[in-house]
Amino acid sequence: MSLRIFVPVKRVVDYAVKVRVNATMTDVDRNVKHSMNPFDEIAIEEAVRIKEKDPKTEVVAISCGTTKSQETLRTALAMGADRAVHVEVKDDSTLQPLAVAKLLKAYFDKEANKPDMFILGKQAIDDDSNQTGQMLAGLLKWPQTTFASKVEISDKSLKVVREIDGGLETVSTKLPAVITTDLRLNEPRYASLPNIMKAKKKPLLKLTPEDLGVDISPRIETIKVEEPAKRVGGRKVESVDELLDKLQNEAKSFDTVFSADSTEFCPTKEHAHLLAVGTYQLTDEQQDKVRIRKGKTYLFDVNQSLIPKQVIETPAVLDMKWSHSLMNDTSTLAIVDSIGGFHWYGIVNDQLELKSTCQVTEDNSVLCLSLDWANRLNKSDHRIVTSHSNGNISLLTPNEDSYVVESEWHGHDLEAWIAAFDYWNSNVVYTGGDDAQFRGWDTRTQTPTFTYKRHLMGVTTMQSSPHQEHVLVTGSYDETIYFWDTRSMRAPVNTFQTPGGGIWRLKWHPSLPKRLLSASMHAGAFVIDVDTDFNAELITSFLNHSSMVYGADWSYQDHSLIASCSFYDHILHLWKTI
Repeated sequence: MSLRIFVPVKRVVDYAVKVRVNATMTDVDRNVKHSMNPFDEIAIEEAVRIKEKDPKTEVVAISCGTTKSQETLRTALAMGADRAVHVEVKDDSTLQPLAVAKLLKAYFDKEANKPDMFILGKQAIDDDSNQTGQMLAGLLKWPQTTFASKVEISDKSLKVVREIDGGLETVSTKLPAVITTDLRLNEPRYASLPNIMKAKKKPLLKLTPEDLGVDISPRIETIKVEEPAKRVGGRKVESVDELLDKLQNEAKSFDTVFSADSTEFCPTKEHAHLLAVGTYQLTDEQQDKVRIRKGKTYLFDVNQSLIPKQVIETPAVLDMKWSHSLMNDTSTLAIVDSIGGFHWYGIVNDQLELKSTCQVTEDNSVLCLSLDWANRLNKSDHRIVTSHSNGNISLLTPNEDSYVVESEWHGHDLEAWIAAFDYWNSNVVYTGGDDAQFRGWDTRTQTPTFTYKRHLMGVTTMQSSPHQEHVLVTGSYDETIYFWDTRSMRAPVNTFQTPGGGIWRLKWHPSLPKRLLSASMHAGAFVIDVDTDFNAELITSFLNHSSMVYGADWSYQDHSLIASCSFYDHILHLWKTI
């Protein structure tokens, strides 16, 4: 069935630009690089994919904005749109979602050949309004399917899988309809040079709001624009001596350049002064039309100035863990990366030395997202479990001087964010995914022992207690820490809400059984004490990070020392708790 698809696209400040307030404090500085709104790129890509299945389908890109919006339309044409429409306005900084929706509705009324659907990004990254698609559907009196992660069309029927807070929702409706796209719907293509040249010859119709009879005067006035205040941590101290000690010893910092996402202290006595930090950077370089993710691994001696002893360049690092027992008589660090790789390093003369590498996934576009060692308590069990962006779980075993994949199974329908051993019974592995499911597995059969579906959002972290058997803690995007008795997994025994954020990593203290560390993404890093009934009390908040706190760990040398790192501000901090 041939379709006509209208795709609104917006020119926005490029996602990689650090936005700053202009001198008059009336707007952000717009004299920077601009590009197509990333969610609109996904919308164009989806429309073009529909067209590729049925070449008779017509894709029309529409943009409301200044003259420079034509550059964005030419990009859409180069990606595969057939023609473009530019509704030119003098100043698009005051163009608000309702005005855009009215302009699109007016052009719809003017067009003789009516479209079968509008596909547009769920939101623009400059104002994050997430309103235009819904308002347009209301004006058209069409059904709407928002936050689409999968679209299926059959005759005049539309089936859409939506991303919602609790997981996924599948809805069906009839065409015509409005669709707004979420991130996982597809990965937009890059326009080839021949298509960029062809785009210059494709038709581009120019209109004005006056041509369409639409008043675009803003309904909301922006009085003032200010940068958010820098967040600072605070806590009470009991004495002047304690204050002086903290001023002397806390909050050492290091700029990791690339985005920092993992940090781990070495647990072995001989090398407890060593700290490893992993980083991630999505570059503009491409391989097979896919942007390359690069990383660096830093090694620090925390007994000295916070200057790297060693820097290793690798694919982007997603997770790292030190072994809790020596391997070949040396301290050992395992790293997983963005091309499905596993790397095993040993410490030689206080430096990381690569021992072996294993390609865990056959497809190197699949990311290894997490890893855990089985040997926290059982020192002779050197197996490793890894989780992946395709939802798979892998079990790795040592084979002489290398590691091999012993088994692999599909654990989750979306990204498997985390996998962790039960340290008291390493035949049991726990996993969590973006499908909001928390699952247990028998590694001998790769069969699930339970599935818990009541996390409100994706399950991102978990750790078995090394101090108390049957105690497990999990965390989620829903900003909640869940405490479990593994003998009964029907429900958590208690929960604790952190001060915002979303939980990315949880670490039990090396020696204090009831103390827990949380890397809480947007909110910061927190130290929590837990009593015998799993009632939790927040005792330390570290709020010096200005972006996503992804990594945090305890020192095994100084049990009050903590390392935490954050993503967009690429910062490592060393600080102390009480």
